[in-house]
Amino acid sequence: MPRTDRKLTRRRSQPGGVHWLSTSDVVLDHADVIVIGGGATGIGLLWDLTLRGLDVILLEQGSLASGTSGAFHGLLHSGARYAGSDPATAAECLAENRILRKVAREFVGNTGGIFARLEEDDPAWERRWRQGCRSAGLRPERVALDDLRASEPALSPGLVAAYRVPDATIDGFGLLWSLVWSATDSGARVYFGARVTGFLTDEAGVRGVRVMGVGAVRRPPSDDAGEDPRVRVAPAGPVEPGEIVAPVVVNATGPWAGDVAALAGPRAQAAVPVERDKGVMIVFNSRLVSTVVNRLRPPGDGDILVPHGPVTILGTSSAKVEGPERPAPTPAEVKRILTEGRALVPGLDSVPPLRAYAGVRPLLRPGGRGFMLIDHGQSGGPGGLVTIAGGKFTTFRAMAEVAGDLVVRLMGKKVSSRTAEVGIPRLGRNLSSRLQLLACECELVSLSGLLGLLDEGLHLADLRRLTRLGMGGCQGVFCAQRLAGAMWQTGWPGSRRRPHPDEAAIAREAEGFRTARLSGIKPVEWGTQARLAAVAEALDRLTLGNDNRLTLGEGDHP
Repeated sequence: MPRTDRKLTRRRSQPGGVHWLSTSDVVLDHADVIVIGGGATGIGLLWDLTLRGLDVILLEQGSLASGTSGAFHGLLHSGARYAGSDPATAAECLAENRILRKVAREFVGNTGGIFARLEEDDPAWERRWRQGCRSAGLRPERVALDDLRASEPALSPGLVAAYRVPDATIDGFGLLWSLVWSATDSGARVYFGARVTGFLTDEAGVRGVRVMGVGAVRRPPSDDAGEDPRVRVAPAGPVEPGEIVAPVVVNATGPWAGDVAALAGPRAQAAVPVERDKGVMIVFNSRLVSTVVNRLRPPGDGDILVPHGPVTILGTSSAKVEGPERPAPTPAEVKRILTEGRALVPGLDSVPPLRAYAGVRPLLRPGGRGFMLIDHGQSGGPGGLVTIAGGKFTTFRAMAEVAGDLVVRLMGKKVSSRTAEVGIPRLGRNLSSRLQLLACECELVSLSGLLGLLDEGLHLADLRRLTRLGMGGCQGVFCAQRLAGAMWQTGWPGSRRRPHPDEAAIAREAEGFRTARLSGIKPVEWGTQARLAAVAEALDRLTLGNDNRLTLGEGDHP
């Protein structure tokens, strides 16, 4: 039976927007659909449903892409990586690669890709891989080794075969922010710092969520957000959860999909076969290669190089993990990836690594890279709750389309997806290129652009993902104090229009930014990065009186 309760459908008398919720905020809102999860899958669904004309609310406990989507390697797969083991997933990736090159071309780097086999790699896998490519619709082009060595001189002279495939890179952060801003311009609401604590239910099933703000208190009760009738600032004391009502709720929380489904009961949780898989990447302060390079063997550790702007990302690894937190890379994992990476690029040690980081993939048990859609009303759970699980960044649009089809069917509507046809403009494209004072010299982030984004309510972590703030050679060591000054200039956590400078809040935000950047240095803290850590310690002592040096334990050098 379609879930179309007219009393729940919100008339668009209020504009859309992005809100950062604090622990003092209480949200009361309603919409056609609630999407839980602010990574690529959730934001893709926000985009899809908004284009279908639905009123949508997205809830994210952290900030944009603060989970899996913020820790991937930036590769737009052609599908070739999966051709030898999962041709169906490879075909899926190839189809989405072609669509995203069309609708999101401003975010795609046309690097191309190379699959290269070393002498010690099994030639039988090469034959199996080529057959899988044909099954998936891929047509790898054999590359003359002399030509490859001329174009990619850093690669090993021990290569015995190489093929060109249509891999590419993608600016995930810029793409997702542009989708958010496009959706909110059409009336959608996005709440960051919004933790779902439970589901609202009736005899028909789920009819909404309970939500609490988890961010720092960022403004006095009289400031801008208090004027929004959907968000009120609670008086001092314990805060009750807010309520957001909708006939359909979609769980798009990636590796945490089972945890969110558990809020609807054990049957809902049991229907979500997701396991968490850790992957580690290392960032180098140079473009070691100009094209994406995969080692032609069964996917393993340290066998892929992805060039991104001025850096190269080497990855990845795979290890099952438990618990809800995103784990940090270990020295042993870094050592293993470097060892494998040297086989492809023998001169790897001549380029200092900037940092290492880890992400958690949502794999479908037992370890599949595809995705699945779960209508809990049809699997013994509550009606009105949908989970989209698994997948990867390359397939986020397809996942959103399939989930969107189910949502409109549950609502008794017939509206087709338009995401394969509607182009995505890059919004905010000039924020980091103005010829003005710079907040970050390494990545040419202008102070004026930074101030404008702080006025909009973005945190420093959001600014980093959007503009590459602090992601250059100094890893934020030299700009952290300058950022604190910029926040004071905007009256943060208020705005320049309604300033409310809070020295303690600014110090916490700046210190959190600095600590997060230096934590990525810790696993590669030798040579250049050891010297950078010493400089960071000295600057902290001179400016803030802190001593927060991050070091590896004795004997941990990779």
